[in-house]
Amino acid sequence: MPLGSYPKRPGLVWQAALLACAVANSEPARSHPRTFDVEASTTRGILRAFGQPGDFGLRNDGVNAVVRKSDGWLVDFWPRRATVPTVAALGENRHVDGLWMLEPEVDDGRTSTNVEFRHVAVDHDRITATTTVKLRSGPLEVSTVYRLDGDEPALLIETSFETSNGPGHRHFGFQERVRWGNVDTFVDGVRRIFRYDGKARSIGRKGASGDLVLRTLEPEPMHVTYRTQLPGLAPAVTVKYAFVDLAPGERRSVRRRLSYEPIPSTPPAPVPSGTLSLEAVDELGRPLPCKLTLSGIEGTPNPDFGNDGGLGGAGRFAWSGAGLLRVELPRGKYQAQVTSGFERDRAVVNVEVEAGKTATRRVALPRAFDTPGWIAADMHLHEVSSVDADVGRPERIVSVAAEGIELAVATDHYVVTDYGPTVADLLRRGELARPISTVPGSEVSTVGNRFGHFNLFPMQPGTNVRYENTTPRELFAEMRRVAPGAIIQVNHPRWPGIGYFHRYELDPKTGRVPRWLEAEYEPAFDALEVFNGLDAWSERRVRSVLGDFMHLIGRGHHYTATGNSDSHKLFFTDPGVPRTVIHYGRARHDDQDVYAPLTDVMAALRKGRAFVTSGPYLDVDLAGAGPGDTVHAAQAMLPLTIRVLAAPWVDVSAVEVLMGRDGHRLRSVPVPSSRSPLRFEGSYRVPATQKTFVVVLVKGERPLPNLYSAGVKPIAFTNPIWIEPHTDRTGSGGGRPHRTE
Repeated sequence: MPLGSYPKRPGLVWQAALLACAVANSEPARSHPRTFDVEASTTRGILRAFGQPGDFGLRNDGVNAVVRKSDGWLVDFWPRRATVPTVAALGENRHVDGLWMLEPEVDDGRTSTNVEFRHVAVDHDRITATTTVKLRSGPLEVSTVYRLDGDEPALLIETSFETSNGPGHRHFGFQERVRWGNVDTFVDGVRRIFRYDGKARSIGRKGASGDLVLRTLEPEPMHVTYRTQLPGLAPAVTVKYAFVDLAPGERRSVRRRLSYEPIPSTPPAPVPSGTLSLEAVDELGRPLPCKLTLSGIEGTPNPDFGNDGGLGGAGRFAWSGAGLLRVELPRGKYQAQVTSGFERDRAVVNVEVEAGKTATRRVALPRAFDTPGWIAADMHLHEVSSVDADVGRPERIVSVAAEGIELAVATDHYVVTDYGPTVADLLRRGELARPISTVPGSEVSTVGNRFGHFNLFPMQPGTNVRYENTTPRELFAEMRRVAPGAIIQVNHPRWPGIGYFHRYELDPKTGRVPRWLEAEYEPAFDALEVFNGLDAWSERRVRSVLGDFMHLIGRGHHYTATGNSDSHKLFFTDPGVPRTVIHYGRARHDDQDVYAPLTDVMAALRKGRAFVTSGPYLDVDLAGAGPGDTVHAAQAMLPLTIRVLAAPWVDVSAVEVLMGRDGHRLRSVPVPSSRSPLRFEGSYRVPATQKTFVVVLVKGERPLPNLYSAGVKPIAFTNPIWIEPHTDRTGSGGGRPHRTE
């Protein structure tokens, strides 16, 4: 069914659920610290806990700590009693491990080396880990002792260094990488967002299971370093304790304390404030999930609810799953922009907020065009189950629904997450006005042998695949075994350090990996994330990976191009920007799309019957075939029809027709500015004398107005439509066609 008939019926319908908080460890608390062996039940119900059976634990009245037996690293530290998070974005998510890990390193002045302890043992109330690290200046004996501080929710850590007898000094530094969630960092109690490089007595963070502080117990302060370009992506914090010149037989120790304790915060000075109350409805007056974007006008500054705020305010945004928003604002004048995804018009109203009063508005967000038979999907999403996503699961679902997403795929790191129960609970409680469809999955992030991140969906909750010290061939084979028929998607392939193509040096001009890496590289995946939300600000980066995709399919590989937000917070990378819109079949109206059989949706996605967008919608037909289909051409030229649809607030400025693995531009057509939903319609003829494929791309010049990043311009592109001429038996040309449907 073609896209874009003008609205006759209501828009999207939503589905939803709130994950009930897991039960805390039920074993009675002890009156004194003790060690224990980790069992499968130890971490049951604790989100983000990485302790495995066979690891060692410490326990007192207040906390559990787990030290990994394989390397002696501290990998878990959570309160024994459920604790409400201290950032609003996590909502009511209790029973969350507050620490990812402390990663110890020694630095010989040239390179940093992880300290992986070879021997880990328990002794009454402490865990001791020992090893020998080889430095350029000679071997260094390293030991770390972990013990709890009485009944306090605190862990004392002491790392000692000693040289074996022999000539020469040992010159080295000791440091730790602190990983504990995606929240703001506090240095000596002061909130510092983007960067820090200097001395400090402590670092801390608010968030899962309360405030957590790492404090040096040495006379000299530690040196804290971190840097990030986006406040929504917290970096690993490096804490350098000391550079040491150790004489033969000499011993030196570094002591620190990790504890749950309040981080002092200075409350903001009181200012006169009032309330903005908004109700958002669709064209039939029904409640509608929505997002609010606020800007100060006439001298009023933009509001700032903080990086870690919740649905009622984060950054300058707020969200509602049921169309009702109440936001407290300083007295002043504001522009309020309300949106509900790319298929609907927006509402923009100016309001004056007076002290002690409530300004009330009701806005309608009518559907700009119909899309029955097409389902808008975000297949790369994170929430509290991911160690680097401090946003609650209900908050995640509401933020997704507010962007007009109809299918949400859960892809948390290291675990399989199911959004279904959360959607159902939100609907039952009236906190979500419309259902959304969900798929359980996981982002398999390789460690040890680190070669990329890969989404796998759908999966069964409770299953998983090995992600440590594996190879591409082993990983993909295990994915097929654990989730038969599931889709393997390569995520952000060009990102340094965690991109599959970056790791294997895929040549952007040829689509080939170097000969010496061919034996390691495995091409047997299904989908390629061509457009990741963190690349949305750069058309060049999106086109670069699109070029990779076209080279690969032009060399005979059958992949589907996808676009996903990779959202880890409520804003910065907004869910649904971009998204993959999948043509799964037929429907009478848009309300039915969320009920599409998932088998049909996944089958359509695998065949490439989809386009990727951060705004415009595409309806492309090549001699009766759409994206993912094959045209068996009997003539030398084929008719191509392109229709571009966009909500009035989404810009479209140009349409391009690309052909073959080198992306030859057959057409580049400017599009005049307009507010009409049908932004462009044109017919062309394309050559069909050899095996090849066609991709249509559109873009806009005016940035999207409701995102954190000011310069994100709309872009969209189709999956390929394949051409196979009847007269061509040579196999030459730009690509291998799909089988005929």
